[in-house]
Amino acid sequence: MQPSSIKEVSALLNFLYELPNDYTNYPDHVLELIDRYFPFHKLTFIPLNSSFATLNSSNPDTWFNEIRTRGLSEQLLEQYYTRAVDLDPFRARNLPAQLRFRPVIQVEEAFPEKNSRSARYHSFLRDANVPYQTILNLVYDKVRLGVISIYRSEEEGPLSRDEIWILEELSRFIAQHYMIAISQTSRHLAEELFNSCYQNVDFGAMILDNKRDVVQANDCAQKYCDIIYNALFRECDPLSDESASENLHTVQYVMTQFQERLVTDNEHITIPIDNALFEFRINSFISIDENFSKISLNYLLFIFQSSYISESEKLGYSRIRQKLTDREWEIAKLISQGLTNAKIAEQTFISLNTVKTHIQHIYEKLNVQNRVSLMQLLSEESKSQY
Repeated sequence: MQPSSIKEVSALLNFLYELPNDYTNYPDHVLELIDRYFPFHKLTFIPLNSSFATLNSSNPDTWFNEIRTRGLSEQLLEQYYTRAVDLDPFRARNLPAQLRFRPVIQVEEAFPEKNSRSARYHSFLRDANVPYQTILNLVYDKVRLGVISIYRSEEEGPLSRDEIWILEELSRFIAQHYMIAISQTSRHLAEELFNSCYQNVDFGAMILDNKRDVVQANDCAQKYCDIIYNALFRECDPLSDESASENLHTVQYVMTQFQERLVTDNEHITIPIDNALFEFRINSFISIDENFSKISLNYLLFIFQSSYISESEKLGYSRIRQKLTDREWEIAKLISQGLTNAKIAEQTFISLNTVKTHIQHIYEKLNVQNRVSLMQLLSEESKSQY
């Protein structure tokens, strides 16, 4: 069906132009726009949330505080709360499945007056002189976001076909903008939650997007990454102190250098710097873009610092260690202490031939030719910062 006049089209365009994309006061703003541009003046806006289906008349605070109303008297609202709240067919648990995703629904469709329950609800509507109830069912991509109820008196009469067409368009417009508003608010709340939970803790925390670019980092993560950057990467990536403090360059640079290792090492790596050990742990979570059209995998990364580690412990977290088996690493450490093959065999309780085989594997994996070269490599690694 098409609108019957240019006035209706103009009203729709004005309404769409003024629809907010901000969650702040969204329900009140929407009801005010409907009241201003269209002949619908008795309204409620009810978000559908986790507490919606658990509402009952003895515990109204779980839900009533989120209802927004316009043009309804206090007496009517009081009657609704006391007589009809458990009967309302437009609550999530009451709406028939075949109507759940329809944009506009009238009360006689959802709740024919044929049994005692529906009869009581229609009796409430008649007693309150709002016998005609219609809702805008706010649905986006089969996600029910809320309902806007429109009430009419006996004198105002039922909706016309043109008015139903208008409401169908309004329902789609409002649902789309409401989803955008919810999305933006969710990201804002996530940012606030990150700041409140992780900004003042004594470990590093940061959020990475699906490309593992840094979105947000707390002060401790910035400090740790500055330490790692200055120790390992300053020479290969010169950066002035001013620019380093103005943005997340050092944090992003450090994360880029370790990105491959985080993937190959099961999202957990350790970095020795001086006599400290920095441990990176990463966890993934699901995020939805602002248009709710794409699901992305994002990440929350933590950095923990051990205050002191010995030279041997530092070597244990080195790249050399990652290339060897536990047995090969045990033998390599004994070689670095100057033990002979026979002493190593005696201390490890394995045969001399097995020791020689392990040593040959160590030479191949570390690309060294002999015992002297191996001891030199291990010595250099234990003195290095990384």
